[in-house]
Amino acid sequence: MQFTLNEIQKEIKENSTKLLKDNIDLLETIQKVDENCRLDENIWKLVIEQGWLALDVPESDGGLGFSNTDTAILSEVLGYYMPIIPLFSSGVVFKNLALLSNENIKNTILPEIISGEKIGTYCVYENDKYLTSVDEISTTLTKDKNGYILNGQKKYVMFGDVSDYFAILANSNEGLMFVLVNKDSEGLEINQTSSLDQTRPMCEINMKDILISDDEIMIGTDSCINTWEKVKNISLGYLAMEQVGGAQACLDMSTQYAKERIQFGRPIGSFQAIQHICANMLVQLESAKSVAYSAVRTDTSDDLEVEMSAMLAKSYCSEVFNKIAGDNIQVHGGIGFTWEHPAHLFFKKAKSDSLLLGTPKLARDKIAELLSL
Repeated sequence: MQFTLNEIQKEIKENSTKLLKDNIDLLETIQKVDENCRLDENIWKLVIEQGWLALDVPESDGGLGFSNTDTAILSEVLGYYMPIIPLFSSGVVFKNLALLSNENIKNTILPEIISGEKIGTYCVYENDKYLTSVDEISTTLTKDKNGYILNGQKKYVMFGDVSDYFAILANSNEGLMFVLVNKDSEGLEINQTSSLDQTRPMCEINMKDILISDDEIMIGTDSCINTWEKVKNISLGYLAMEQVGGAQACLDMSTQYAKERIQFGRPIGSFQAIQHICANMLVQLESAKSVAYSAVRTDTSDDLEVEMSAMLAKSYCSEVFNKIAGDNIQVHGGIGFTWEHPAHLFFKKAKSDSLLLGTPKLARDKIAELLSL
């Protein structure tokens, strides 16, 4: 399936590409991750100035009212250039949680997020099973005379050490809830952890006797899991677009190197083995683009269709990005394995992205389940 961008979408892609191309050098990115950069403040400031965080927010909520497809094009470009910024964690996942929260939190927190004044992140998973059932969530929310008391631990918290707000999934006697915790809350401990994809720094957070008021309940038990599944599936479409952008960068890197690298007196791109690798990369990438664009063009009011397209995108785009990132290293040969070459950044991002919000296998299991309905 071939999607054609309209004039507005073409302009969004061209302008965002020019902005990031002029301000990001992958060799400098290698230096930044080597120095454990947790946030590229210069790029984040540019993103804020461009209004990208408000692009897909309805005008009635203070946004610009563009579609998911329009905004997801930015994710594709960001995947190509890999800036160290929390656009996915804050500008996609947390923002959508805030949009679906109670009116008080939405009216208070959302303007700060879409203006870039504050950064938010999500704290959902506690182990590598990536499940959100009552049995898998051990973070507790205990009723107290002043509200609730929050205790527990969360892993895989993206950009946790630079975030101002945390949307935390907790288990109460009434069921699962999302609560809002401020970075300055007494009892909150944030610890940096190592991350395979160093352009997405991770943290582990510990919560000890944090007081949660009724006003800080983002999403109650009656709609918590359904809301999270909706946000997750929308976010997976954006993630798939990032994966497509990263895969495109790998293909461009490979074809450029194949034209320039001389071996036995001729460019290596003239060898059939290299031609086959690059041709297969292109075929896989074009299929992944169709799947990713399909996911972000789905009507978000149709929960079943959103979930099916998200699971397809998660499974296929993860596998394609992993394969193309690996093939990119093969085309480059020995230099592709070195720290000085950016190929490893894409390889590690591909592996890390395939585990965000669940694994490709979990996605395929869910597809089988949906097909049996």
